[in-house]
Amino acid sequence: MRFEVRYPQGGQSHEVTLQGTVAVIGRDPACELVVSDPKCSRRHAVLEAGPQGITIRDAGSANGVFVNDRKVERSPLKEGDLVRLGDVVLTVLPEDLPGTLMMGPEDMDAVGEGQPAATEAPEDAAPDPPPAPPAAAAAPSATVPPAPPGRRPEAAAPPQRPAPRPAPAPAAPRGRAAPSAGPARPLTVTVLAVLWLLSIPLYGLGGLWLANSLGWSGIWMALPVGLGLILTLVSGVMGYGLWVLAPWARVAQIILAAIGLLFCPFTLASAAVLVYMSRPVARAAFTRLPRGARAPEATATDASSEGVFTAVILGTVLLGAVASGASLAMARRGGGSMEQARTSAREEAAVARLRSLAAAQGQFKSGTCVDAYADLEALVNPGSAIPNYPADGPTFLPPEFARAEAKGYRFALAVEDPVPATEGCAVRGYRRFAYAAQPLEADGRHLVVGADGVVHAAVGRPATPDDPAVR
Repeated sequence: MRFEVRYPQGGQSHEVTLQGTVAVIGRDPACELVVSDPKCSRRHAVLEAGPQGITIRDAGSANGVFVNDRKVERSPLKEGDLVRLGDVVLTVLPEDLPGTLMMGPEDMDAVGEGQPAATEAPEDAAPDPPPAPPAAAAAPSATVPPAPPGRRPEAAAPPQRPAPRPAPAPAAPRGRAAPSAGPARPLTVTVLAVLWLLSIPLYGLGGLWLANSLGWSGIWMALPVGLGLILTLVSGVMGYGLWVLAPWARVAQIILAAIGLLFCPFTLASAAVLVYMSRPVARAAFTRLPRGARAPEATATDASSEGVFTAVILGTVLLGAVASGASLAMARRGGGSMEQARTSAREEAAVARLRSLAAAQGQFKSGTCVDAYADLEALVNPGSAIPNYPADGPTFLPPEFARAEAKGYRFALAVEDPVPATEGCAVRGYRRFAYAAQPLEADGRHLVVGADGVVHAAVGRPATPDDPAVR
């Protein structure tokens, strides 16, 4: 690949010949063609030579690549094309070809008559004359015997054109690995892929552990479990995409890292990943190259910074994991305290309800002509048990007591030993009652109140009047 390089200062120009099939152009000293122009990027463009000719493509430059004053991302080149990189202009020059042997018309006639193209000198012929001086050495010649009288001299055999030797591939500079057939996976990308793959079991089991730690059940338990399954799927897809260097994986990693900035434990890790994925070495690693083309080599600075970014990302991820574990432990302790507070509040409300019913039973007993307690219907609707009770008269209990479940408990009123009806005082009454409360969740205590108005409590079984009283 031959080019004329022309700089804007004074129109200076020089010719360069690039060997190999891939050459990088830019200000970086490691490039195959180094241009000293501040408008050129460190790795501005890449030249590729293949069976179809020479092609130039933009390597992510800041000011772009222009071929014949037209901005391109990728374009074939032909002889005479003008390529502008910043203020530097490259002109595509023709390739050097071996010289061509020229033959006169009389020589063509001699070959056409069927004569051999050249005759070999006899073995006993005189030795070849000494070589011609350098001025005449450029014209190839052949030694032929003198032609017999009356015959036209035979044409000399054209010299054999030497087969062109393939251009040797450029040797890799000392300290850098030779280019491979495809892009190599950087160390930091490998570490990110492994971290995503290791997250698969963590997210899968983490949802169950979180729901169990917080004591959630039912639909609330489905929330952390479903979130864990979604994160498990995302982890598997991201781990595979980063491992095979899929172009979409870099975009997805940038989006997920941007979301991770919102989560305090992993803010630093997300910021480090964002910075790394925005660097040229990461863009080059996830760039698909044409078949047969070699990946551009990373600069020495990029190679040396891989270890730094890997250490920073691993350190910040570990720090975020420790912070997350501490937060979960605190949430678990806080969740237990909150659950105990909720349980205590539910029990207090249930005890107040039991005492309200006991007080209503005392009012019913003192307001009837016989000493009797009422069932739940008589307390809510006194007219159903007391004759001639005014329709708009007050009730002993509000209507909500008719609901069996309330305040985290299931309530039930049991009455025993009916009182016989008395003439003039027909009433549906009973000598004993027990109002019990059963917790809807396993962490609550069972409660019961009787005619004495004292509430008793028991754990794991229905309460009886022999159980301790609630203060």
